[in-house]
Amino acid sequence: MKSIIIGVLLCTCALLVLANDKVYKVTTADGRVIYTDKPSGHAVPVPLPAGSIVKTKGVTQTPVLVTPNANKPRKEINLKLQIVSPKPEQTIRDNNGHVSIHASIDPQVQGEYTLHLNDQRISQNSGVFKLKQLDRGAYTFYIEFALKSGKILASTPKQTFYLHQASALNRPN
Repeated sequence: MKSIIIGVLLCTCALLVLANDKVYKVTTADGRVIYTDKPSGHAVPVPLPAGSIVKTKGVTQTPVLVTPNANKPRKEINLKLQIVSPKPEQTIRDNNGHVSIHASIDPQVQGEYTLHLNDQRISQNSGVFKLKQLDRGAYTFYIEFALKSGKILASTPKQTFYLHQASALNRPN
């Protein structure tokens, strides 16, 4: 019963506060009409019907805490980076020293491939590296796949290929 009485008293107080609010009409020199709650020199009070004034509480902003879903496991994508060619320990015969190294990643993701060939780095957007004018010999290499930000997502194990070229001393006359 007490809560009902308190509720009625609060509503009555609210209506009394609302009844004291006034609205004023101001006409500017160019003929525009402006309605305001602050009286000025030429302001005329506007009679309002009962119940047309509504007071609202000031807006309070409650901070929203965004927490990562600790209960929900993050979906990780397992990338598979593999060297298609040359095969490990493969011998390549090319007198001009041209070698193509092909790598593929599954699933397809936008990023950058980096070939590490005998401690030299070659980066590009494609998994196909066309190397020219290599000298004969053994080459050790591996490939890394990274995002544009530089975060490495996958890499291959080191492997070796051998480049053979015909000797200049064994040429027929």
